[in-house]
Amino acid sequence: MNNSEVIHKIRETAEPILEKIANRSVREFRLGELEIDNGISLRGTPLRNGALKTVLKSLRVRPNFTDLAHKMTPEDWNSVSGRLKNVEAETRMYAKMAPNDSGDQEIIDIYGHNDRKKSEDSGDASQYIDWIARSLSESEKTYTLKGMDFDHRRELFNLTLLDENSDTDVFGTGIDVWKMGDRFTFGGVQFNYAPFFERLVCKNGNTATEYGFGSNISQTKYNDRRIQKVIEKALHHTSGELPAQLQRAVKHLKESNISLSEFYDYRRWFESRNENDRYDRIISRYFDDRPFYQGYGMNIQEKSRKWKSTANSGINAYQFFNMLTYIASHPDKIIMDRSDRTDLQIAASNLLFKKQLDLEDVAQSAQVIYPVLPEMN
Repeated sequence: MNNSEVIHKIRETAEPILEKIANRSVREFRLGELEIDNGISLRGTPLRNGALKTVLKSLRVRPNFTDLAHKMTPEDWNSVSGRLKNVEAETRMYAKMAPNDSGDQEIIDIYGHNDRKKSEDSGDASQYIDWIARSLSESEKTYTLKGMDFDHRRELFNLTLLDENSDTDVFGTGIDVWKMGDRFTFGGVQFNYAPFFERLVCKNGNTATEYGFGSNISQTKYNDRRIQKVIEKALHHTSGELPAQLQRAVKHLKESNISLSEFYDYRRWFESRNENDRYDRIISRYFDDRPFYQGYGMNIQEKSRKWKSTANSGINAYQFFNMLTYIASHPDKIIMDRSDRTDLQIAASNLLFKKQLDLEDVAQSAQVIYPVLPEMN
């Protein structure tokens, strides 16, 4: 059997996790069945975090809607919440249920219902692992396991494989060599695949979702046949186009700097996730904007996004990309939430494959003396 060692590691890692999440369930319901009080529940089971946000969005109300229960009489609140449910009462959705640390059931995720679906979508994490293992055993490519972990917050497996015979020398110098691979992210009600690239000189990795496949239970493309074919194609076939696309993308970044707007996009990426100041050190070291204030001699934050998109940061785009993937790929040196690492590798890939950087195709400053016509006065 091909790739037997990798398959063994995958199953060995997955087995205890699959046992732990075996009691998860997915239940279909209608919005009219919800109980809206100080929170929202379904047949006595409370909705938490992302599930609560999804339902509130479906009901077209603000995220803090349930706080109004404390500001209204019980009669008024029951009247308002009742009318709200009745408007969307027949809307069907899926609820993903799981026990919390105390063993009590909670609804941790909500997905829309799609009446147009005709294909079976009975697959789950265990089934996806079986399909991956079978495809590896039948593949002529030699894989190593780059990493496999489980995001307990989102209940998703992250599985990354490297094709050992996929070296791509992006500059033809023998120095900047990359390997190709595949990343699978999946749980009980969603499945995502994307090509994975690793720069060997520093082990920096990134995930190109734009060349992948993603779906969840609310979409027609989320079905057993489609997902199995995605897995087989990824692990059996070698793309002749991806290495060329990678080379073009890397050379493209190498030829330009990023704008201040692009710099701040990634700084804000960390600031938006900086709960309890956990990323202060990363922001301070890697996203220090003091050189911009010194160089331009003005308050940068007061400038518009349009202005920032034309302002040169002085940072080469390829070097900036390498910094992002370094942050995302070195847990031994930089402390980050595991799911944020995966998301940053995707965000970095968005820069790598960006069709046009802000500072490309921008006219140089020139002194133009245009004659003043009589009709202009």
